[in-house]
Parts: sequence; structure tokens; C-alpha cells
Amino acid sequence: MRRILTALALALAIALAAIPAPASDYADMDICLGKQVLGRILCKDPQEINYVTKVRDNIYLFSVFYAKQEARFVVGISGDKIRVQGREFLKLTRTIPYAFDKTSKCAVVEYSSSECTRTDPIVCCTEKTEEDVKEQNFWDRPIPDLLEEDLQKALEVLPPEDQPVQNGENGQGTPAAPPAQ
Repeated sequence: MRRILTALALALAIALAAIPAPASDYADMDICLGKQVLGRILCKDPQEINYVTKVRDNIYLFSVFYAKQEARFVVGISGDKIRVQGREFLKLTRTIPYAFDKTSKCAVVEYSSSECTRTDPIVCCTEKTEEDVKEQNFWDRPIPDLLEEDLQKALEVLPPEDQPVQNGENGQGTPAAPPAQ
């Protein structure tokens, strides 16, 4: 009985390990993270690191001139971890945690290397969608413009007889008579 339970547990563990991680919806952010983290690990400018290709979902290949030769590094990005492994330098393997903010669609990595003097956080954001850009443009406008736009929209919805009297006129182009007493 014990062997059967062990075999079932082992089969379940293998089946769960074989399920691929869900693909990130933010490939542009993943590539940025890969370049920035590799730059920090190797103490290089991220602009010196070249994105080569997407190997599989959430796994990217980068190349950089390192240790007197062209070197390739595989960067895997999962839900909360970044894993970096060198293809030529297998000893260079790092697993780095990161945080993703869903509202701003940005990832923040707190990582510093003893060889590198840069210690500021790494921040990479995904490109904004058209909807995000429209929303940002909306809130960048002055408040009086927003209020005026809302007033105009509200007045367009009202039927003509329900519209308020403007500038002392009664709606037919003649001045309003004073109220009778």
C-alpha cells in the first residue's frame, strides 16, 4: 500500500511539474527586466545587452560581450521570480524575486551585486494600451476644462424646453421679463 501511495505522489508531482507556467501578457516588460537584471548582475550598461529571441513562453535569450567573448544568457520570468542562467557560464545562475504592480503595470526588482555600484531599484513597465493613454490624457487636462466638457454633455442630453435660461434670455432671443409681484 505504501508503494502505491508513493508511486501516486511521484506521478502527481511529475504531472504538476510538467504543466507550463502561464505566459506573461507583458513580453515587452519581461524583455526590459531581462536586460536590466543582466546588466545589474554583470555590472554592464543594459544597452550593451542584446535581446536575441523568445525561446518559449516567459523564457528569453540575451547576448552580451562578457569575459572577453560573446556570451549568451537565458532569462526566465515567472509570476514573482526572475531566473538567470549563463549558457557558457553555467555557474552564473541567479534567482531574483520581483514585485509586479497590476495597476501601474510595472515590475520592481530590488537587486544589487557586490561587483556593481548601482543599488537603485530596477523598474520596468509595459507599454500602455490605447485605453491607458486616453485615460492618462483625460486626467492631464485642467479641471475647469473637464467641468465645462461635462456641462456641455449634460446640456446636450436635456430636451430644448428643459434647458436652463442663459445670460438673462428666456430662450427665444428676447430679454427675460422681471418676475411679477
